[in-house]
Amino acid sequence: MSIWKRKSHFIDKPWGNETRFSSPFGMSGKLICLKENERTSLKYYKTKNQIMYCLEGKVSIFAPNEKEFGDVEAEEGNYFNLSKGEVILIQALNPYRIRAMEDSKLLEVLGVCSGGYQQNEFVMIDDDYGRKIRDPNSVEDN
Repeated sequence: MSIWKRKSHFIDKPWGNETRFSSPFGMSGKLICLKENERTSLKYYKTKNQIMYCLEGKVSIFAPNEKEFGDVEAEEGNYFNLSKGEVILIQALNPYRIRAMEDSKLLEVLGVCSGGYQQNEFVMIDDDYGRKIRDPNSVEDN
């Protein structure tokens, strides 16, 4: 098949919303809309690399395991500031959390790093909204 078409999937989140899209061969992405002063869960993916492009607004991305790079260095981890037109790559196994400094939109593209897709790909470490924390050894579906 050389051309493929599908509808996107809208999901409300406590910090805003996501519109998810996917295609065959492991390609997928999200349009992430964050409300000012809200933040996502602290999470990571086991085998997926992510690239995020800031379409609108300003966000701060907290990376607790990053000690070498970042716009703001802190004892608890480093922070990366992302504004309209900027891009960040988050490699597999690196925890991160996004905070919107103002209403913001990010385009996220996921790419399989190695080992293919796993049912327990996503690991939630901490959450402000009471959602279930996911054990890294869990076999639950996303």
